[in-house]
Amino acid sequence: MLLITLWLSTLAPGWLAGVSVGTLALAIPVQLETASGEQVEGDWAGTTESAVRIQSGSETREIPFDQMVAMRPKSAPDGRIGPTIHVDLVTGTTIAADDVSLTDTKLQIEPRDQAALEVPLDQAGSIRFRAASPATDPQWLGLTEGENRQDLMVIRRGGDQLDPIQGVVLGLNSKTLQFELDGDELEAPLERLEGVVFRTAPREPNATPVKVSDIFGSTWMASQLEPSGDEDSVLVRLPGNVKHSIPLQQIRSIAWTSGRILLADQPPAQRGIELFIRTSIPANLVSEWFGPHAEGQDLIGSAGGSIEFRVESGFETFAGSVQRDSAVARGGSVAVRILVDGDVRWEQTIKDDAPMGFRVDIAGARRVGLKVLPAGDGDVGDQIRFLKPRFLK
Repeated sequence: MLLITLWLSTLAPGWLAGVSVGTLALAIPVQLETASGEQVEGDWAGTTESAVRIQSGSETREIPFDQMVAMRPKSAPDGRIGPTIHVDLVTGTTIAADDVSLTDTKLQIEPRDQAALEVPLDQAGSIRFRAASPATDPQWLGLTEGENRQDLMVIRRGGDQLDPIQGVVLGLNSKTLQFELDGDELEAPLERLEGVVFRTAPREPNATPVKVSDIFGSTWMASQLEPSGDEDSVLVRLPGNVKHSIPLQQIRSIAWTSGRILLADQPPAQRGIELFIRTSIPANLVSEWFGPHAEGQDLIGSAGGSIEFRVESGFETFAGSVQRDSAVARGGSVAVRILVDGDVRWEQTIKDDAPMGFRVDIAGARRVGLKVLPAGDGDVGDQIRFLKPRFLK
């Protein structure tokens, strides 16, 4: 007992204030925002089936999940260099992993400094083995944003070119991908691959009202938080009834939101088109007839067209992909720009039918604009489809 007392006395002042007698659990101060705008501060005390528990002095307060907007540690955790491998699930979760493997029905994922978890293989969207880069991101995101009838093994060629090969994924370990190509089974070394994209079928997005972000770059889109016997962690339930525990000290933020707005469902702040052939038709009719417009969950835009949307508070990412519209039989090159508060944040020239994906930071932005421009070879056939463009929290 004397040795323990002496050891405790050498710790930094104030450390004992964060110790729960009997458990030695670290008390972590957090700040919560409720739907009414109230700011609540206190020490994290875990969750119940329907509420967050906050300790303030001798009082423990329970705040129902349906009244929560956001929660974050008062002292933001230091940024960490996360793992290179990123696993994207079809439900929107992105997991930064040290290792990943798969069997016929399960995908096993090992996040850094967290317990391993298994998810059903039909929940897997893609696995990227290399770090993101400006040279390859549009190509990679273009592949992952689409609907694929077969698995894709994506090889990185010289000049930062990605080459998708259709086939069937048979297995995966830390060194090789087992892949069936035209009836032949082969083992592809991971060092030569950008990643793998799993075949996907059209599906409605799962209800994932809770977004948990950690310090390693993972984003957990959870259907709900679960009661946890460990007050130093948060237990999330992912779609597919997968449960995963995240240490509280690794959490950057938690947001209780639907987290997704399709632009096709939103009224634009403004839209228009500048025709390259002069006409006496009134500008409002030209915009109505030829300007950018929604079609299902997509947006259609022709050369000279522009459309702008307001960004609601709390949304951080603008995501989607763009490709030549399938209605175009033949066309030249066309440039596409994404502007955030008037500044160009993403620009690509579309030369063929391959989709190009984007993820643009819009945190704190007020407006997002889309522009379609001819790329120097005329505007005939320059019609573009933005595939499911959306704001994400």
